[in-house]
Parts: sequence; structure tokens; C-alpha cells
Amino acid sequence: MAFTYQSVVDLARIPLNDADKVRYPDTALMIYANHGMLQILKRRPDLFVGQYAALPNGENVTADAFPLPSGYVQTLADYVTARAEMTDDEHVNSGRAAVFAQLLSAEAQP
Repeated sequence: MAFTYQSVVDLARIPLNDADKVRYPDTALMIYANHGMLQILKRRPDLFVGQYAALPNGENVTADAFPLPSGYVQTLADYVTARAEMTDDEHVNSGRAAVFAQLLSAEAQP
């Protein structure tokens, strides 16, 4: 199954309890996904060897193909979830957001 950035956004919506797309528009979640891809590139440039055209540039849209192995779809979705929760209420959700942010750090290590 080929994944797209929409797959990432849809997975991020599950813990955000936003299946009806009311709280977070796709455009907002894609901003976080694009930033997350830049973070992955920074930590794991080796994942993009031979994929020069797939290098993140911060301008991907939901219909674009996800360029990494399928295991990174959930990693990026966790990052998107963390970023979205941090914008809601930094005090109430800070613990939960920190856990999701740690997931990205742990899974993006070589």
C-alpha cells in the first residue's frame, strides 16, 4: 500500500479526536508534517539517499506520496499530534505532547 501525506494527517487525527476535521484543518496539520519531515531529514539524511526528488522542502501537500519507509508514517503522525496538542493548551497537554515529541526523537535515531 502506498502512503501519502494524507495517511499521516489521518493517523494524527486519531489521538487528537478530530475525525470530523473540525478542530484542525488539513492545512494546519500539513504545516506540522512538513516541519516534521525537515526534522527527520536533519536527523536521518541517509533515509533520502537516492531520492533527491523526494527531499523535504516544506511544501508537500496531502496528495503527495510519502517518500520514506512505511514505518515512518506513524512516527511523523506522532510528531504532528504533538505539535497540534502543543498549540491547544501548553499546560494541560504538555505532558502528553512531550511524550509524542519523544517518540519522534527515539524513532528517528539511526
